[in-house]
Amino acid sequence: MKKLFSILLSVMIIGIACSKPVGETGIRVISEEYPPFNYTDGTGNFTGTATALVKAIMKKLDVNIPIEVMAWDKAYELVQKEPDVALYSMARLPQREHLFMWVGPVGSYENWLYARKGSGVKVNSLEEARCVRKIAAVKDEAGQIRLAEQGFINFEYTPTTVDGLMKLVAGEVDLWLGSNADLELVAKKAGVSADDLEPVVFVHKLDLFIAFNKNTPFAVVDSWQKALDSIQQSR
Repeated sequence: MKKLFSILLSVMIIGIACSKPVGETGIRVISEEYPPFNYTDGTGNFTGTATALVKAIMKKLDVNIPIEVMAWDKAYELVQKEPDVALYSMARLPQREHLFMWVGPVGSYENWLYARKGSGVKVNSLEEARCVRKIAAVKDEAGQIRLAEQGFINFEYTPTTVDGLMKLVAGEVDLWLGSNADLELVAKKAGVSADDLEPVVFVHKLDLFIAFNKNTPFAVVDSWQKALDSIQQSR
C-alpha cells in the first residue's frame, strides 16, 4: 500500500511539473512568407509586423513556441484539420468565420489586380477583369476567395505571390492578384520593380488575424486575445 501511494505521488508530481500554463497547452504556431507581416529577412530570421505582435503575445504569456513557416496551402489545410494549431496572418472573411477561433487584428491590407505596364491590358472594373484570359492568384487566399465568390473562374494558380508575379512579367497571365502591403518586396523577389506594375482594379481591404483551430481550448484563445489587447492599449 505504501509503495502504491509512493507511485501515485510521483505521478502527480511529474504531472504538475510538466503541466503548461494557459497559452502553451501544446499549441503549434505556423505562418507563411507574407511580408511585411510575416517573412524571413536577409539574415534568416523570421520577422514582420504581425510576427512582432505574435512574439510579444507569447512573451506576455511567458511561453516560448517556435514559429513554423510553410506554404499557404499546406498551412491553411493544417489549421483546419489539426487541433491546437494557430495560423497567422489570415484575413477574416465571412465564409471563414465559423471555421476558426480568432485573435486580432494584427494587420490590414488591400488587394488589387495589377497589370504589367506596357502590356496593353486595359481593365477598368471587376466585370471587365472577369473576361481576361488568366489572373495569377494563390488558391484559398482572401483575394482569390473574394473573386471566386463574384464568379471568377479564370485563375492561374501559383504556389506563392512571387510565382504569380513572375508569370505576369513573363506574359503568361494578363493580371496578377497582389497586395499593396508587400508589393515592393514581392516585386524585388520576382526580379522586377514595383514601378513596372500598375494597379488597375481594387478588390477589397481586409484585417488580418491569428486563426486558431476550432478544437483549441477557449481559455487559450481568450488569453491570447487579452494579451494582444493589453499590448495594443499600451502603445
